[in-house]
Parts: sequence; C-alpha cells; structure tokens
Amino acid sequence: METLLSTAGEKVPSVSEAPDVLPRGAKAGPWVVERELGRGGMGAVYAVVHEEIGKRAALKVVHGRLLGTGFNPDRMLVEARVVNHVGHPNIVDIFETGKLPGGRPYIVMERLEGQSLAHRADAGKLPPELAIAILRQICDALIAAHAAGIVHRDLKLDNVFLVDNLDDPSTPRVKLLDWGIAKIVHEDPHHTMEGQLVGTPQYLSPEQARGGQVSSKTDVYSLGVMAYELFTDQLPFEAETAAEIMAMHLRAEPPPPHELWPEIPPRLEALVLEMLRKRPDDRPTMLQIANGLDEVRLELERERCSSEMAAQAQPASISKPIPVPMLPASLLPASLLPPPAAPPPLSIRRASADAHAPTSPAHERPRTWPWRYVVGGLAIACCLALFLLSRGGDPIASAASPPAAALETPAGPTAAPPTPAVALAPAALPAAAPALFRDFTVISDGDGAHASPPAPAGKLRPRADATRPHRPAVAARGAAASPTPVQLRRVPAAPRRGGKLDPDGTIDPYR
Repeated sequence: METLLSTAGEKVPSVSEAPDVLPRGAKAGPWVVERELGRGGMGAVYAVVHEEIGKRAALKVVHGRLLGTGFNPDRMLVEARVVNHVGHPNIVDIFETGKLPGGRPYIVMERLEGQSLAHRADAGKLPPELAIAILRQICDALIAAHAAGIVHRDLKLDNVFLVDNLDDPSTPRVKLLDWGIAKIVHEDPHHTMEGQLVGTPQYLSPEQARGGQVSSKTDVYSLGVMAYELFTDQLPFEAETAAEIMAMHLRAEPPPPHELWPEIPPRLEALVLEMLRKRPDDRPTMLQIANGLDEVRLELERERCSSEMAAQAQPASISKPIPVPMLPASLLPASLLPPPAAPPPLSIRRASADAHAPTSPAHERPRTWPWRYVVGGLAIACCLALFLLSRGGDPIASAASPPAAALETPAGPTAAPPTPAVALAPAALPAAAPALFRDFTVISDGDGAHASPPAPAGKLRPRADATRPHRPAVAARGAAASPTPVQLRRVPAAPRRGGKLDPDGTIDPYR
C-alpha cells in the first residue's frame, strides 16, 4: 500500500519506500517543505512555509522506523504541551501539531536562524565569560521547567541553539530544544517511557544509566557534563562503547578540571564537580548553580578590570614622532591660514619695552651728581660773601694787602695747643670779586667760626703766595679766647670725575 503526499505535481515516495525523507514541496497540512534543516535520534527537522499566509516555521517529524511497538504516537503532543506549559523565552515555541498520512506525528515550531552549541564548540573553545553566559540562560529555562514539574532528560550541546541577540550582540540568545522525551513528574508512565533507557550516553546521569527514577537533579548532572566540556574542551568520560561510558558514569570520578585548564577559578571548578556527584541528593539545585555562575562571572570581571588597570598604569613606550611635511603658507588656502594678530595697546608695548630694559644700578638713571656739586658750591660761596659783607669792613680797599703767612702764639704755660686756621681761597669767590677775602682769615674756636678784621695800616701781615688757593683750618675746641694763628698750608683741589675741575676749584672742601 502506497501513501502519497501532495507536492507540486510530483509523485512522492511512500513512507514504506523512504520513511525518513520528506522531499521539497511535500506538504504537512498547510505547511510546504522547503529543505531539510537537521536530523536527530527522534526525527528530522525541515524548513516549511505556510501556503496561505507565508509564515516561515520549522517542521519536526518523527522517524518512521520508530513507529511500532513501544512507541506512543501521542508523544509529540506531550512535547507541545510541555513547551507551552512552561512558556519561557529560552525554550523554543511550538504552535501546531498533526500527523502525516503515514501516521507519523509532527509538530510545527518557530524557525531559528543560527547554529547549535555543538557546532560553536567544534569551532574552538569558548571564552569563559561566553560559556558562563550561555549556561546561565540554560539555567533560567530549566528553573522554569522544574518549577512546572518537567524534566528535560536529554540535555546536550546539540539541543542548545544559539540565535542572534539584538539586545546584546556579544552574547547569543539561547533556545533549548528537543523536549520530546521530557518527563512530566507524576505523569502516566506510558507517556514518559518509564523504565526505558533514553538520552545520550555521554550526558547520561547515573540514575538514567541504571534505569532508575529521574528528577530535576538528573538535569543538573547532564548540565554539569556540558559545563565540563565547555570549560575544558573535553568530555569527563570517554570510551569506545556506550556501555563503557555508562559504567564510568556510575563508578568513575572525572579528572579535576584544573588539570585541563590550569587557570580555572577555584569556585567554578568546585561548582562543576558538585554537579557531577553520583548521588542526586549531593548535587546542588538549579537555582544554586545559577547563583554560583553569577559569582564566578563577577570574579572574572574583577580580574579583567584589574588587569586592564595594571596595563594602563605601566608607562607607555616613547616613540619618535613622525615628521609631517609642512606646506608653505603661499600654497595653503586663505581659509586655513590663521588671522593676523592685532597690535597690542600702547600701554602694553611700553610695558614690554620696559620689561627688556637693563635693571643694573648703572643704567637706572643718568649721572647728574657733578652738576649738583657745582651749584651747591656756588650757593655756599654766595652765602659766605653775604655773611662777611654784613660783618663790616672794606675788603675791596684792602684787596692789595697780602694774607698773613703766620700768627704768633702767645707764650705762657697755659697756652692752648695751636689751632689750625682755615683760609678761604680767592678762587672760591666769583669772578667779579677775585681779591674779596685776601685780608680775612676765618678762625674756628670752641664757640664757632668768625672772620678776623684786616690788619691796621702800616702793619701788613706776611703775605703768602697769592697765586695759590688757601684752605681753611679749624681750631680745636678748648682753645684760648684769642685765636692762635698757625702756618697755612696748601691743599690741591681734587680733580672732577672725567678729568675736569669745578669752576670755583672748591670741590674738595664741599665733597
């Protein structure tokens, strides 16, 4: 007996001829097959499209060889009911079920674009942060399933699908597949194939290997095998036959993960070994596993931040700057040239000039002190002339009298020591009176200075050299009332700085 599937005008082989193949164009209800997506132990998955509304989906059909004794065709309905009962975003969505004309059940679920976790692991070892993020999403899906009383029982890398995550492109989104052999706790045993060996040998828990009662701790053990494989890039137990592998799950201890990954965090290694314990009661719950993975992820992030800060703290290598050729200003456009600088204000220019002036004392101001001496000397000479004129006498009439050369010192034991006399030089007077003070002698005693009157007529004092200027001599204090004349002495005038003498020749007495 042949069973034909409606296609685009082609005769399709019956289930008896090709029980596990659906050709392109075959129909399952309103869904038209486009191509095959994958194949597993329970069935094959095809890409289909709705013939009326154009919706794209995935069609999962049970293998024809499984039809027969011991297989419940309602099992596909159980998977659809389990998935919709959990309703978690990390679990694939199933929205239609049915049967092909040959009796094979099928389900229609959302089509996923991406790759399985097994293909991603074959391409190379996953970074620890990425593996933890994927395992954390699987934990979320299993926490929701266990809360609904459902055990997956077939956890492995092939049943985890990775799709693009628009919210976080660095971390893919997880979809947990293949709930066909899931066990509903407290469900009728004939719907869950109780007592039969189901699952994949490399990921079987010890209770599954011996055919015992399964629970949520069964998924914990299988998830531990997946974590061990992702972090060490190796399964915990490997052998040539499935029987040897199951015996190792029952009795052998897995190698410590740090032997395969020396840098594994101790907390992560302890968590993986706890998940692989033989007794179900010794394993952590799925919620405890999720919390442990969060702690390890924070620890890895802190280590990464510390490494980045240490790298930034190291002094960067000094590299020689690369010379950049500069174009002349004549070749640059006017828009690229800087605007001409405005001239600074007048006060700023003066300040700038003063800032560069020399600050040594020799350059602070011009030398004007010689002229001050000249003017001061003339003023003092005029004052003395007025003083002498006010005392009386006719110095003009006595201009021909020569000055006394020496004064007699009175004899006696009480005579005071000779007091030098100060004689004013004729050169100290202005040119209008050249011989004004030739007959006067300024005597200084203890009470002050006074001018002696000219000598009486007929008694001329010895005259000194009239051509030499005379300097006054000051008598010591405590001298007698009558001044004691002393020998006048000639003191040459000090030359003016620059080699020129003052006009009156009296720069020394007034220095």
